[in-house]
Amino acid sequence: MRIGVNARLLHAPTLRGWNRYTVNLIAGLGELGADLVLYTDRPLSDVHAERLPRQRCTVRESGRARYPVWEQVWLPQACAKDRVDVLHCPVNFGLPWRRPCPTVLTLHDAIDAAHRPATGRLTPGSLLTATYHWVARTRASHIITPSGHARDDLVRLLGIRPERITVIPEAADPRFGTPVTDDARRRVLQRYELGGPYVFYIGGWEERKNIPFLVRAFAEAQLGETDLVLAGGDEPRVPALRSLAATLGLADRVRLVGEVADEDLPALYAGALCFVYPSRYEGFGLQLCESMALGCPTLASRATSLPEVLGSGGDTFDPQRPAELASLLRRVAGDRTYRAELASRAQERSREFSWERTAKQTTAVYRMLVGG
Repeated sequence: MRIGVNARLLHAPTLRGWNRYTVNLIAGLGELGADLVLYTDRPLSDVHAERLPRQRCTVRESGRARYPVWEQVWLPQACAKDRVDVLHCPVNFGLPWRRPCPTVLTLHDAIDAAHRPATGRLTPGSLLTATYHWVARTRASHIITPSGHARDDLVRLLGIRPERITVIPEAADPRFGTPVTDDARRRVLQRYELGGPYVFYIGGWEERKNIPFLVRAFAEAQLGETDLVLAGGDEPRVPALRSLAATLGLADRVRLVGEVADEDLPALYAGALCFVYPSRYEGFGLQLCESMALGCPTLASRATSLPEVLGSGGDTFDPQRPAELASLLRRVAGDRTYRAELASRAQERSREFSWERTAKQTTAVYRMLVGG
């Protein structure tokens, strides 16, 4: 089959969730023998281009254009010219109203609908963005989403018929499947000035991510010389978190390390006492797959998709009860047997996720749409 992919976001070098998904899916489809045409309006980042199966990929670059013209005019014309069998948009939006062929949309979650503010000013930009999303999910021949919880939200909040949706889990980037050497771990920990034990989190710091809750639970756990390392996030939220840490007497124990290079992430997971994901809403939670793949003891909130993804690979806590997480943190820090058990469970669960499996299940959706 010849598969077209809306790869427009791959011009950005960062490997946040959507780009991680796109790059790994393209690589997996290439390994299965699909011919891929990647559509973009600007050059792909070298960071992503080096990961792509070059012998299976053709890149079609339009040149810079106004986005509505690119999506609604250039993209369907290019697909028709290239005679692609299926056009797949992997990032929640980006499908044209006029379908040149069967189309697939990956909707990673329904966060915008689930967390829509009760009040808020509508702007031309927000209305336009909402229109792009509506067009994509309305015109998609089929929708892929990564968890049963996300599917249920798409049905409940967005009114999408369940028979239009297939659940296909994601997986950790292949770099997380390789054991970290002691020397590599030592170099990375030195780079971030981490000399002692630490509890690790990486991800966004927006309100639903529940980071102040994590700081309070860490304070309640009273882990002595152990640090709490918070990676990722965004600069405007730093002062509030520093102030909260100082109020709780943790000014020297809460480490805000900012953006982390992708090549450093495996060592940061591998060196941690545990990884904690306190979010109140996730469509999947890719960090759980990353942590489990490296055998890092993993704790996640008992909310939305996270228990589904974590499965038997770790333990869960109520994201509104700091005492429950604090108790788990004390046990992880103080009970070596429990920590080893969590590590073993994490690695066992991680074997249930792979990009090969994701690519095969995605290919089955394509075949369904083109008739076998």
